[in-house]
Amino acid sequence: MNRQGSSAVFLSLILATLMAITLSLVMSARSQAETSVADGTLHLGCDSVLSGYNYYVQRDYGLFLMQGTDSEHSRRLRSYILCTLNSFDDINAGEIRVNAGRYSAVNTEPVRQQILDYMKSGGGIGLNEDDTASEDVGDGAGTGGTGVDGDSGNSMPARTLRHGPTVTGLPSRSLPDKSLLASAKRLGENMRNPSVIFSGGTNRYLLDSYILDIFNCEARANDENHFFRNEVEYILCGELSDEKNLKKTDRALVLLRTGLNLSHIYSDKTKTAAVAAAAEVLTPGILGTVTQAGIAALWAGAEALNDVKLLHSGYRVPIIKNSASWAVDLDSLIEGYNAESGMIKPSVNEGRLYRDYLRILLFTKDNDVTTARILDLIQINMRKNYDGQFLVQECVTGVSIDAKINGRTLKYDKTY
Repeated sequence: MNRQGSSAVFLSLILATLMAITLSLVMSARSQAETSVADGTLHLGCDSVLSGYNYYVQRDYGLFLMQGTDSEHSRRLRSYILCTLNSFDDINAGEIRVNAGRYSAVNTEPVRQQILDYMKSGGGIGLNEDDTASEDVGDGAGTGGTGVDGDSGNSMPARTLRHGPTVTGLPSRSLPDKSLLASAKRLGENMRNPSVIFSGGTNRYLLDSYILDIFNCEARANDENHFFRNEVEYILCGELSDEKNLKKTDRALVLLRTGLNLSHIYSDKTKTAAVAAAAEVLTPGILGTVTQAGIAALWAGAEALNDVKLLHSGYRVPIIKNSASWAVDLDSLIEGYNAESGMIKPSVNEGRLYRDYLRILLFTKDNDVTTARILDLIQINMRKNYDGQFLVQECVTGVSIDAKINGRTLKYDKTY
């Protein structure tokens, strides 16, 4: 009897242990199920919040920017979550907070990544056709003819932005920017491999392609509903006037072409000999070397001014010139040629177009400044066409969520 009683007690202990384990597993499974439901609901609710992006920004620029305050986003998220969780008696939602401060659209990196994703997903297919018109940038490849084959031009009026609230709210206003003229001068004097600038598929190429695809420039109006006529030039220069941006861009192009033209003069034996002969006539003797440098620089500059006129007229200008693509004659220059007067057409029309040269200048710009000025233009155009109160600084590219479900804190980060 004692042995039977001991066995019964032992079996009862084992049964109680198994029942406790089973009950624990059931409770754990229930808790996991509740957590899974809450997790899925929060993810879905967060996606629903992010679906409130600005339709016009997405349609016109391919970017996802969401407006609103943290409290507004929190109320929306809570309403979405409670619609689901209220049907579960054992799942209780506590505090639900949305914080989007770290995803402000004035932080240019997420916006730039969106631009790259947009371009990689086919946003730029069929555009930038001029970039492939002359693949070989070193030997004057191109049409080979003398007719104009560039963009048709831009008939939009030149404008100046004077609206104070719009100007003070521009995302790029507080960013330091290096001199475009200095960058163009250095690039013209030191360009060794121009094909790098036109290498498709790189992030820099895609960013610059986006700019040339979406925004207006002197050579082409991509969207006449935009405020500025010269938007690409604005990204380069940051002035609030179409005329100022164009003039500054032209000066940068002249400096760029002067350096490239000077390199051609010194690499061409015929032109070098002509410069030396002209210097000997003007200042015989020891000063001839100094005069040679001055004549070469003057000749390169006159050719550069003519190059910019050609570009604005729809003609092509090769990055690295040869004798056939050179236009200004040294004798005419010495005899009093005025570079500001007419335009001299070379014997061939080959090389790169105006928008290709804008791509070269864009290549010198800092990524953050470039992206911030893209946001400037989006803000300006949005305020002009859709929402007079639109501000990029009130937009976000993602959200952070803190939610208490059944006493547990769940944290999430969601971005576009």
